[in-house]
Amino acid sequence: MRMAYYPSDFIGHELRYSCEKCQRSGSTAAADGLARYGNKPMPELRYDFAKEFGRNRGHDAPFNDNCQIRYDHSAEEMLGIEVPPRKADHERTLGELAQYEFLFALCPECNRRKPIDRWGIQKKVGKGLTLRQVAGLMRCKCGYKGALLMVRHLSRD
Repeated sequence: MRMAYYPSDFIGHELRYSCEKCQRSGSTAAADGLARYGNKPMPELRYDFAKEFGRNRGHDAPFNDNCQIRYDHSAEEMLGIEVPPRKADHERTLGELAQYEFLFALCPECNRRKPIDRWGIQKKVGKGLTLRQVAGLMRCKCGYKGALLMVRHLSRD
């Protein structure tokens, strides 16, 4: 999955955008946007579209003047790329977890909650086990077999 698309990826398509806050919308051909603003990443290009509405968007924008401009269609939708639906956490495998995700186990019997060393488990059993299978292999100190696994995100700080 790509981090950002560029106007050059959409030559032949129309870029449609709108702002919920100021109730305005606009569109431009991707080639025209490329010629006017350059080949900036699409998230950054929204700053230039907001200026057309007379608003600011970005980190330096005053709070009350911050435009909420968004594209009307996802990039994948515009390019005809089929994105598989997101799996439920219990259906994901250890190998599908992102680097910034970590696991907590919760015992349904005694409510003990503990962070899990997913890298250690992955070394022992491999990347192919689903989180449901991993949860079934766990045993709490109270003797209960099984656990509820929760996927959490590390903070950026």
